[in-house]
Amino acid sequence: MANVKFIAVSRGLRGIVDYVTNREKTVEQLISGVNCVARTAVPEFEAVKKQFRKTEGRGYYHIVQAFAPDDPLDFTTAHELGVKLAEHFEGYQCIVVTHMNTAHIHNHIIMNSVNFETGMKFHQSAREMQQVKEYCSQLCREYGLSVTESKADPFRIPAWKRRLTDHIKEAMEQSRTQQEFVAYMNAYGYDVKWEPHQKYITYTTPENIRCRDSKLFDQTLKRENMELYFRLGGADYLQACREIAYDHREPTPTLEDAVCGMAGRSPRCELTHTLRRGRCPAPPPPARRSASGAVRRNSYRYTRSFAPPYIMVISKP
Repeated sequence: MANVKFIAVSRGLRGIVDYVTNREKTVEQLISGVNCVARTAVPEFEAVKKQFRKTEGRGYYHIVQAFAPDDPLDFTTAHELGVKLAEHFEGYQCIVVTHMNTAHIHNHIIMNSVNFETGMKFHQSAREMQQVKEYCSQLCREYGLSVTESKADPFRIPAWKRRLTDHIKEAMEQSRTQQEFVAYMNAYGYDVKWEPHQKYITYTTPENIRCRDSKLFDQTLKRENMELYFRLGGADYLQACREIAYDHREPTPTLEDAVCGMAGRSPRCELTHTLRRGRCPAPPPPARRSASGAVRRNSYRYTRSFAPPYIMVISKP
């Protein structure tokens, strides 16, 4: 997987070239020029600007191509991918440098803002950025690396994401614990990265596409809801919900009904209105006196949620 970002210009052309080619961060073999010679990139950039009288305004673009730490990638291959990405910008001079001093391999691409063939200046637009990301993903697929979804759209769900969603829900219905869930997903061919210190669950499909739980656009599959689901027993919890519904002649709750019902409970609600199965119903709200002194009770009603700790939620009609 590779992420591509256009970095804001923070220094002059000479300064940025000196920074990316610093020998504490890279080596000579990982410095290349595209449509120019790396060692003389700065004067070559400036010569093109003078030739077309485009010496004012933005002088260069700084692009960073960063790879996932767990991708099977060495520095030479990463550099090759950086050169191919630079070649995507036809007619523009670039210097490509691969840095080795961080936990994740990444490329710096410094690109002249003026096209040496046409004299036209490069303008970064949303469309251009999208095309660059799609081309970078194409390169990752060609090299057997994982890719990310270029742009998630809740109204246009691709087939692979629908399959992923269906498999996650199927695994949830069959699993009692997080470990069992991960094992089921692995059996389907998915890799699941569910780490305590990370905010999201990341799935890698058999097609090598990565997707976070937040990009599935389904509240049932959000990390916090799934963690609560498995803390309550997972498949056992769901089965208990369905048994309660059957005993009360209510419609059989789906996975979504059970998860969304429990996710809607606040900690205070759980603390004050949780009743274990087999115990008596929750007591009615306390009586209150009106302004005239008459005793009356609040017009509250009770609703039950499908939870094995039996939940009585008090709400106004």
